[in-house]
Amino acid sequence: MKRSLVSAVSILAICLGAAAQQTSTVEYEVKAAFLYNFAKFVDWPPQAFGSAGDPFAFCIAGDAFAGALERVLNAETLNGRRMVVRRIAPADNLQGCQIIYVASSEDRRYPQITTLGNAPVLTVGETQDFIDSGGMIRFIETGHRIQFQINTEAAERASLKLSSKLLRLAEIVRPKGKG
Repeated sequence: MKRSLVSAVSILAICLGAAAQQTSTVEYEVKAAFLYNFAKFVDWPPQAFGSAGDPFAFCIAGDAFAGALERVLNAETLNGRRMVVRRIAPADNLQGCQIIYVASSEDRRYPQITTLGNAPVLTVGETQDFIDSGGMIRFIETGHRIQFQINTEAAERASLKLSSKLLRLAEIVRPKGKG
C-alpha cells in the first residue's frame, strides 16, 4: 500500500511538472510572438543599424524561450533585414541589438541594459521593477493572459516611435517616483 502511494505521488509530481513545463512553453511562445510584433510596430531610426546589410537583432539575456523565438522568426524579415536571435552574456557588447529581452533571472543586469543612454534599442522585461529600472516594455500576466505595459518616456528618449496600434493594446505606465 505504501509503495503504491509513493508511486502515485511520484507519477502525479511528474505529470504536474510536465503540465507546468507546457504552460511555460506556451507562455514563451506567446511572448515570442509579441516580440516579433513589437519589432513590426516600432519605427526604428537609421542609427539603429550600423549598415544597410545588418540584420535585425533580438538579443536575449537569460533564455526561457527554449527555441520559441527562433521558431517565430524563422525566415522572417523586417524592411528587408533578416531577423536573428543573439544570446548575450554579461560581458557582451550590446551594439547591434535592436530589441533586448531580459529574462527575470537576469534582473541584476538591468543597469547594463536599461541605461543604454539614448541608443535606439527597445528593452523588454518581465519583472515587477523593470519599468522602474528604465525598461520600456514589461510583460504582465493577468489571469491566464499575457499583456504588456509600456513606458513611453523611455521609448521616446531612445528615438523609438511606437505605433498607435501598439499603444492601444498596452497599459501606459510611468516609472514610480515620476508624477
